[in-house]
Amino acid sequence: MKITFVGTGTMGCITRCNTSVLIDNILFDIGMGTVKQLERLKIYTKKVEYLVITHFHADHFLDIPNLLIGRGIRKETENKLVIVGPKGVREKTVKLMQFTHSDGNSQKYDRIEEKYNLEFVELENKEEYITEDFKIQALELQHGACKPVNGYILEKDGIKLAYACDTGFCENYYKMCEECDYMLSDVTGLKSTDTHIGLEEYKELYKKYENCKFYAIHRADYDIKGISNIKFPMDGEIEEI
Repeated sequence: MKITFVGTGTMGCITRCNTSVLIDNILFDIGMGTVKQLERLKIYTKKVEYLVITHFHADHFLDIPNLLIGRGIRKETENKLVIVGPKGVREKTVKLMQFTHSDGNSQKYDRIEEKYNLEFVELENKEEYITEDFKIQALELQHGACKPVNGYILEKDGIKLAYACDTGFCENYYKMCEECDYMLSDVTGLKSTDTHIGLEEYKELYKKYENCKFYAIHRADYDIKGISNIKFPMDGEIEEI
């Protein structure tokens, strides 16, 4: 698998873009500015065949209109785009498109699948989406009062990789650490809350989960010097696993 860290920051981060990770042709999350960041990194949207959404906060979801309209302008819609997300992802996408580009036509996106060659896949806790190349399992995470919030286990090429943004510690999060070879995780600040994981606790997980390699994404601008058991990727970094 080829991992491209498109963005690794939080909404308030001033040095890095909103968190988004491209794994081969699967893009996880698409917050504000993600499409421009893909272009800046010379990746472009044609490479994205699957879009996986964790939840409907702006820094994880809001750039969908730029993706869909851009694909239409660049005549990329001959290739189907599969959008995987929590229950309601189709309705949220249609409402977002109506809000940003309806031009007063309330029915403009009623047939959004045909207009942009889309397929929506809505996953609840422990449900799976399976293709010939990979399997994605959704696991419900904890992000304060925000619901639904999915984390995902991607199984591909004999590797299990977890993507968990945004979340606090919870049963399904520990399940990801237990089962996966790689954990790409929300590490927003220094201390954990019920909405986000903190660095102080995250940097100790390797002691319990020796099988797993830990990456800190969705992080603010805090000092990371002297921590060797976690990888802190920067925007644009690429890793082959």
